[in-house]
Amino acid sequence: MVQSIQIFDPIKTKKTAKRNRAIFVSLCIFPSLLFLVMFMYYPIVETFRLSFMKSSGLGQDRFIGLDNYRKLFVSEEFRAGLVHVLTWAFWSIVIQLPLAFFIAFSLTFYVNRVSKPMRAIYYMANIMPSAITAMLGKFVFSPNNGILNNLGNQFGWDWLSNMDFLGSERLAFWSVFAVATWAYTGFPIIYLMARIEQMPKEFKEAAELDGVTGWKYAWYILLPNLVYPLRILAVLCTIGSLKLFDLPYMMTTGGPGHATVTLGISLYRQGFINWQYGRASAIGVIIFLLSLIFTIIQFSGKKEAA
Repeated sequence: MVQSIQIFDPIKTKKTAKRNRAIFVSLCIFPSLLFLVMFMYYPIVETFRLSFMKSSGLGQDRFIGLDNYRKLFVSEEFRAGLVHVLTWAFWSIVIQLPLAFFIAFSLTFYVNRVSKPMRAIYYMANIMPSAITAMLGKFVFSPNNGILNNLGNQFGWDWLSNMDFLGSERLAFWSVFAVATWAYTGFPIIYLMARIEQMPKEFKEAAELDGVTGWKYAWYILLPNLVYPLRILAVLCTIGSLKLFDLPYMMTTGGPGHATVTLGISLYRQGFINWQYGRASAIGVIIFLLSLIFTIIQFSGKKEAA
């Protein structure tokens, strides 16, 4: 009986190994890819499609072109929401980031027994549920039993005790923003502290030899080396402002009038109260495009050394 002799072919074996590896990698990637398509890419495409339709979620959708966008931009509520989120984004960058840098530098360079617990305290507000944050904010600014009004009564400050922080169109936006500043500054603090602690020790040693210490070191050495991290935080603040919904809605439901309405609140009202799914989708598209623009701006710049 003649037995067949198998000749080892290294090229064929290598091709088979590559093919098997490609199949294995594809099988590993497929569940994640399917998840992304179902829960991210398809909703984005469907949102764009619905933004050109007149849809109430019941019956057949009707194509109306850009009519949803036209009606939005003549809507006082939408225009107020757009102005508010852009204003919120601007002041978040102007106030929260310098405050976060100040606190991060203080806790990193002036280390004592209090600094480590303070790190947890500053970050605690960031991980607190938005509902609890809103309740605390209302407890502080409530016109009846609020802390600030009671403080005004105790000291006889009528200007403070009679102030309606959440019921005044002039004060409501800034009252909610104050609560958000306390709640959302924790993440930039922790992030900047991590970046500061990653700085080479040679920077500090060389600066000390040149007499650059304390806040001079923070201004002339740290800040230039934290440009890129600060740009990332600025974009995160901007995108978070564009998507803002929970805190203003739970504290004021967007009122009084349109004083604290945001694009997120306007989207919720159009979609879930007025049953205008097409118009709500148009707001979603606008939020998406604005977020994309700011993200592209951030990544288009030259990356600085950190």
